[in-house]
Amino acid sequence: MDLSTILGIIAGISLIVGSIVFGEGGSIHQYINASGLCIVLGGISASTLISYPLDEVISVFQVARKVFSSHIKEPTILMLELMHLAATAKKEGSMLKLPEHAKKLKDPFLSKGVQMLADNIPLEEIVGTLDTEILLMQTRHKLGRDIFSQMAKLGPAYGMIGTLIGLVQLLSNLKEADKVGPAMSVALLTTFYGAVSANLFFMPISNKLKRRSEQEFLNMQISKEAIMAISTGESITLMQDKLSSFISRSLQQALSSRRQRTNQDTSDNKHFS
Repeated sequence: MDLSTILGIIAGISLIVGSIVFGEGGSIHQYINASGLCIVLGGISASTLISYPLDEVISVFQVARKVFSSHIKEPTILMLELMHLAATAKKEGSMLKLPEHAKKLKDPFLSKGVQMLADNIPLEEIVGTLDTEILLMQTRHKLGRDIFSQMAKLGPAYGMIGTLIGLVQLLSNLKEADKVGPAMSVALLTTFYGAVSANLFFMPISNKLKRRSEQEFLNMQISKEAIMAISTGESITLMQDKLSSFISRSLQQALSSRRQRTNQDTSDNKHFS
């Protein structure tokens, strides 16, 4: 689970509910209005279904799970695993068993590329296939971002529609005092629901999906570069220099430190054995 997403949602809801409950004369029941919720949530759902095919709307919720997951590897950890994979290929002098080692990393993109290497597919075809995989990933993620971004725009819009409905009801019943309050409630709460849904849920989800896509794109580019290096038999040092260009200087230092510790542990194990 992604801790920042969970904490953000809990903090946002807690602050809003807290400001209501602890406000002077405040009650959470005053902010619950079935008509307002139907206008905002129903309107958002209806417009989204009109804008996108049903299968795309359903699939976007599968993409949205990435907001709550944190399984994407850190680039430095991925680079260490890739350099170890390259070292294994050099040690064994063959790529036939390399797919077995790649499967242990539980990365379908990497496993596919390594399997193509083991099958002696030309490097140009491997790169072309991997580039297509990256493009398809970006397309899927962009669709999810676009849908949630659209929903964020629709929230305040339907909030305003609800406000107009409430005002019309209010003006139509000025002579009946008992109907003025409910009409005003619809007018104000629909704007509230629209603003909360857009700024606490839909837009942050869209932004988090964008960040997840950028992280996954970076890892896939690193994996592709490593597969190319393994194919051409580059040295591990040269491979590290190439992969390090994808990350910041501070992460490059962290990568070097981790690799030194790994090499030290390996030499120590050989010494004691």
